[in-house]
Amino acid sequence: MRVRRIAVLVAVGVWLVNMANAQPREVAPQPASETAAADTTKINVKLEMFQDGRATNNVEKDKPVDVVATVALNMPDVQRANVQVALNISDELNIENESDVRIKALYIDNGTGYALQPTTSIRPRLGFAAEEGKTGLVSTQKAKWTLTFKNNASKAPFTVSAAVVIPPSADIVAENRDQIILKVVTALSVQQLWRDGGIFMWPLGFALIIGIAFALERLWTLTFAKIDAQAFFEQLSAAMKNGGPEKAVEVCNKTRGPVAGVLREGLLRVNQGIDHVEKAITSAGAVEGSFLQRGMVVLASVTTIAPLIGFLGTVWGMVIAFKAIAEAGDVKPTIVANGISQALITTVTGLIIAIVAQTFHNFLISRINRIIIDMEETSTMLVDLLIEQQLDKPKAQ
Repeated sequence: MRVRRIAVLVAVGVWLVNMANAQPREVAPQPASETAAADTTKINVKLEMFQDGRATNNVEKDKPVDVVATVALNMPDVQRANVQVALNISDELNIENESDVRIKALYIDNGTGYALQPTTSIRPRLGFAAEEGKTGLVSTQKAKWTLTFKNNASKAPFTVSAAVVIPPSADIVAENRDQIILKVVTALSVQQLWRDGGIFMWPLGFALIIGIAFALERLWTLTFAKIDAQAFFEQLSAAMKNGGPEKAVEVCNKTRGPVAGVLREGLLRVNQGIDHVEKAITSAGAVEGSFLQRGMVVLASVTTIAPLIGFLGTVWGMVIAFKAIAEAGDVKPTIVANGISQALITTVTGLIIAIVAQTFHNFLISRINRIIIDMEETSTMLVDLLIEQQLDKPKAQ
């Protein structure tokens, strides 16, 4: 076993030595028509993309993107040359018309810094001239486009090409190109989702604002309406025993909230008997309860209507998607992406608004019920106190 291992190691060692000493195989030169070496020695193009100051191939939709083409020229026997640079945008990038990709600006850097060009042509021309006293061109220039992509797209080729002509001739003497795989994505930001959701985001946004406004107003009101009912009634009972109903009414006047208001209405009718006190408490309780419930129907409406608006946006998005299919005569993900995206965004937005509104609604209802229970309990204790103080009979006029 050990001999076999040694033999294998020796064989591998001999093979490695032979590989190290082997002479490289000569390659027959190819004709100029079969290789691009001649062209690449004259001109070289490098394509880069930048967003937010960093190089990237995954760019965000609706956000400016800097596309930089670096053109290096090496022509020892030429004094002057012109280069035309062109961007070639793949059909896979879901570019159907000029509104799908917008050229915001074009800059050219000939070595002294970027200078804004008066045109937004997608095919800028670069001029190369040999320095004084030199017999050839060895120079580098840059063209920078600032673009905005309006549609999403999966990974697709994005190409820049450059062709050299020597004036006054218009014949191309050399050309080169570079390509990157570009992906246009949607950023999960509120602004982007709002734009992608389409026209139905406006009624959804209005519903959200209305729901939050009414919820905060009710929360503010109920916060001030809630008191410590037990401590309040103990104070009222002490005033009743020491100073009669008049003192108890003063305590109610100094206390905020519907609990004090309901008891005050009952105390004002003590002289008319216990029956009138109970009726006054019942009437005042109904009024205060209605006041506490005010605006809750709006929250309930938002909870119901927001998902319906979202589903309506979903149907509209599907209409847009099928319309795009009918116009294109083909089914591709890039064709239906916008419609389906709008459909899903409106649905999610409507459901989120409904969840928020329903949460507020349930919380506020619980607060209202707690206040109503306090009113009922203190009203019952007030009637018992009046009977105990023998104030349940109407006084003679």
